[in-house]
Amino acid sequence: MSSKYAEKCDLKHNKKDKWSTSVFQSSPIIRQLAPLTQFFTHFTSWPEIADYKRVFKQHLISVTPVHQSEKITGFEDQYEPRVYLKKELQTRTHNWHDFFNAMIWLRFQKTKKTLNQLHYLKSNKRAKGSNRTKLESKITQFDECGAILISKNAHLLNLVKNHQWAALFIDNATHFEKDFHCIIFGHAIYEKALRPYTGLTCHCLMIEDEHILEDVKNDSYNMLDKYLSKIWRQQETLENIKFQPFPLLGIPGYWPVQDSKFYQNKNYFRPAPQQNKKRTKSNSSN
Repeated sequence: MSSKYAEKCDLKHNKKDKWSTSVFQSSPIIRQLAPLTQFFTHFTSWPEIADYKRVFKQHLISVTPVHQSEKITGFEDQYEPRVYLKKELQTRTHNWHDFFNAMIWLRFQKTKKTLNQLHYLKSNKRAKGSNRTKLESKITQFDECGAILISKNAHLLNLVKNHQWAALFIDNATHFEKDFHCIIFGHAIYEKALRPYTGLTCHCLMIEDEHILEDVKNDSYNMLDKYLSKIWRQQETLENIKFQPFPLLGIPGYWPVQDSKFYQNKNYFRPAPQQNKKRTKSNSSN
């Protein structure tokens, strides 16, 4: 990851993080991973590489967790090329960031493989030492801080598009978990959820699909995984893909005190960009 992107996603990788299984239930965000973290709830200390390998093998994941290399000797030894060429996922133990990355591989193998392939092909074409392309930056942004908003109700998704946060989170609070789901993909978001802060925002793709919604509600992610992988494989989509910013802690139950004052914080629940407002006004006058 580039230094620019590390700064943008506010990633902090401690040399040795503290292991605690209590976060699997105490955080409403991390609870999204409950079907996967259950394999580690009995651990009293950090999983080792052998533990990750065993769980990956049980789930028929095509890549294998390995220790992180201390020295990179060539392009093929870099993180993304090594995943693509050798099917080896460099994983740091005692590290939440890499733990959550492993969980996402378990849930979204097809999408992770597609993103890795795109990363590899684009970086392989670039001149040595050159900056990453806009597409590579988009891939990294979604991989680290992305989420998917799924609903069968177009009105709810339009509230997100128009930044009508009070209408979404307050007036339609009962629709969450029933007609509207936010599925977190970015492993950096899970890491941030260990110490959540007002300002925690996801970069989202939005899907209006009743069947995928029902699948997710039943803790099945196969349809969503296939759908996401397909999106990232479509060239016309890649060139025009745009993410919707989403203030994650606005979801009912995701922050301790969600009173009117909380939702009035415009530094977090930001209004729609001025350009969109002008366009809406122009359309309404025609």
